[in-house]
Amino acid sequence: MEACSPAWQERLSAWFDGEGPAHERQAVEQHLARCGGCAREAARYAPLREALKAQAATETHVPPELRARVSRLAPRSRPAFRRRWTVGLAAAVASVGILWTSWPGGMNDALAMDLERHHLKAFSRATPCEFESSDPAAVKAWVAREVGYAVDVPVVPGATLLGARRCRLHGQLSASLLYRHEGGTAMTLFLPPPGSPAAREAASFAGEGTRCTQGPIGERICVAPRGGGQAALAVSELEQPVLVDALARLAP
Repeated sequence: MEACSPAWQERLSAWFDGEGPAHERQAVEQHLARCGGCAREAARYAPLREALKAQAATETHVPPELRARVSRLAPRSRPAFRRRWTVGLAAAVASVGILWTSWPGGMNDALAMDLERHHLKAFSRATPCEFESSDPAAVKAWVAREVGYAVDVPVVPGATLLGARRCRLHGQLSASLLYRHEGGTAMTLFLPPPGSPAAREAASFAGEGTRCTQGPIGERICVAPRGGGQAALAVSELEQPVLVDALARLAP
């Protein structure tokens, strides 16, 4: 962590995700101008910017609806930079989407962006989890209490269970389980509630077996069907077999 304190790590994460009132965003930007550590940490929010390298400075035509979806991911900094950042990322998303959405039964692009956004946002924070525990039973109880439905919490070989978070997928409250794999690579398992739009979309994408793709920002997304139109999803930079194995450890 480069930020000068855990508190500033949290504030940087919220700033990057566009959270907080205008005066708080202004305070963060003023702090970045005089704090080298936090400025370096802000620059580390690179997973989103990696997609821009070839296109960040190009005013590529992007459909308005795609630009609107991507704009929520743009950092709240100078307007001109934010505009270039948004256009660049949207162009990168569009370039991936040409192939992605042309596949039969391709994953819903809004769902994929939600998955990547929640995964990257959580692990950009000093404390990724709302509830921290390496005990699967404790995490399961927290999800049942705070999210409102039962989930399996698998033990994943080579990975440490960090805990859980709440998130919204297709606008509906959902559970996510956070892991840190050997070597430090982050992984999130998303378990949308039974019958939810996200669960149906994911199950439709998975079909009869586990299926993987790459999200528009570059994270790997694997989806496993769970019967009854339900599905579980794994998001990480880890290789596909690792994600498939993690999903296989969930009860069918």
